[in-house]
Amino acid sequence: MPRPATDKRDRLADAALDLTYRRGFERTSIADIAEHAGVAPGSVYYYFKTKDDVGQAIVDTLSGRYLSVIEGWRDLAAPEDRLVSFLDMYLDDADNVRAFGCPLGAVCAELGRHSPELGAAAGEVFSALIDWAAGEFAELGFAEAAARARATHLIAVMQGAAALTHALDDPEPLQREAAHLERWIRRAGE
Repeated sequence: MPRPATDKRDRLADAALDLTYRRGFERTSIADIAEHAGVAPGSVYYYFKTKDDVGQAIVDTLSGRYLSVIEGWRDLAAPEDRLVSFLDMYLDDADNVRAFGCPLGAVCAELGRHSPELGAAAGEVFSALIDWAAGEFAELGFAEAAARARATHLIAVMQGAAALTHALDDPEPLQREAAHLERWIRRAGE
């Protein structure tokens, strides 16, 4: 039975995201995306007329993935547990972070080099993460400005740790900073 068209589009977008993360946006061709998704190269143009359309699909896929992960954390009762889950997400992906950098940071940078508009759109995923984390810190009792400052700190430290882990080819910065941040989060919840 043929797969639905949306399944093929999703596979293409997933392939484009994965290849952009691992190789870079400019070094990823339409043929590469088609091969990675297991479809004929000509069919890519049915879904994406331009490389910018592919870039927007990458942004949409990336955003959907992060929002889905955040949604899954809602089952955790305590905001500090949800915030620690954010740290665990990085630690669970440490091998990829070591090899390619933070998925979100790397893809934002790649898309921004191609198009400022795509870079800004990808950057909105960071904004959504900061908004989410600020809400969690607010639930812990922090005023709006303090919650936002803590959220920005959380995201910035993990981005820096991911950059160091990649640059040094060493997971230790990521592990160390995640441990520091977990203690910081747990103290905030006391």
